[in-house]
Amino acid sequence: MTVCTGTALAAKAGLLEGRRATSNKKSFQWVTEQGPNTKWIKEARWVDDGDRVTSSGVSAGIDMALAVIEREFGAETANKLAAYTEYNREHDPDNDPFAKLWN
Repeated sequence: MTVCTGTALAAKAGLLEGRRATSNKKSFQWVTEQGPNTKWIKEARWVDDGDRVTSSGVSAGIDMALAVIEREFGAETANKLAAYTEYNREHDPDNDPFAKLWN
């Protein structure tokens, strides 16, 4: 799992070769240059590509982590964690208003 521009490091290391991924939209051009063989998804809050999961920004990273927790441990556990931390969770990985903002 990577959050925000941390995806650039994974891409540069070759960990995202041929994989779908996303990153922070303000820095998207720079990040995508780090992994030319990565299948970059410009409009996505997070991208789940099996054993590689990447997120857009920091709050998207929380949503990504909760989605992975839900996948591994169930919705009840993920929802409880969101409630315990008083976090208003976004469930839709395609809800990415920042892709349009930083176009």
